Amino acid sequence: MTASNREQLEHDARWQDEGYSAEHAGYTPHFLAFMRRWTQIDGGNQAALDVGCGDGFFSREMCARGYRVTGLDLSDVALARARQQGGGTFLAHDTSQRFPFSDQTFALVWCSEHLEHLFSPLSTLEEIRRVLRPGGKFLATVPYHGLVKNVGIALFAFDRHYDPTYPHIRFFTKNTLGALATRAGLDVISTTTCGSGFGLRDMVVPTNILLCATRR
Repeated sequence: MTASNREQLEHDARWQDEGYSAEHAGYTPHFLAFMRRWTQIDGGNQAALDVGCGDGFFSREMCARGYRVTGLDLSDVALARARQQGGGTFLAHDTSQRFPFSDQTFALVWCSEHLEHLFSPLSTLEEIRRVLRPGGKFLATVPYHGLVKNVGIALFAFDRHYDPTYPHIRFFTKNTLGALATRAGLDVISTTTCGSGFGLRDMVVPTNILLCATRR
């Protein structure tokens, strides 16, 4: 079994066994507000891409805003759910490889909770820039790893958080995510944080980073 085949099987197993969906995540209301802030009320049938679309929850939200959405994901299990629920065209694709689209195809690219799973997020961001139209928006979310959170992890949850079998292999701060997007040739407009519905804890330690960038 090749490494890529094992990765796909593990990805399928997480969708099959854990029953995850962004629809039920604590951060989702913040992600939707972020999407609405930076997208058009009526997408005008413009093409949008959901990179690492999972079960297509955010793809459906973009469709509801008037965009014509294509979703990419490695997991056949997640894609089957996305197709069943509708709201876009969904393709099986390893997002670490060249995307199956021409240059400057999309007016909007959404990439939520995906870059942290990639060995080379820079190459994926370079592909995102390639398929993004000049003036188009790139919206990304990743787990937050700032100083206070990292100290807490080191003191109380190091083994659990950095378990070698856990699928997160890249860890971002606002600065490093912005710098990576800039290195990929994108112009960063905004980098903010949000929580996951934990009240006071969210004020002290955010859970996610939200980045908006564009292509000149």
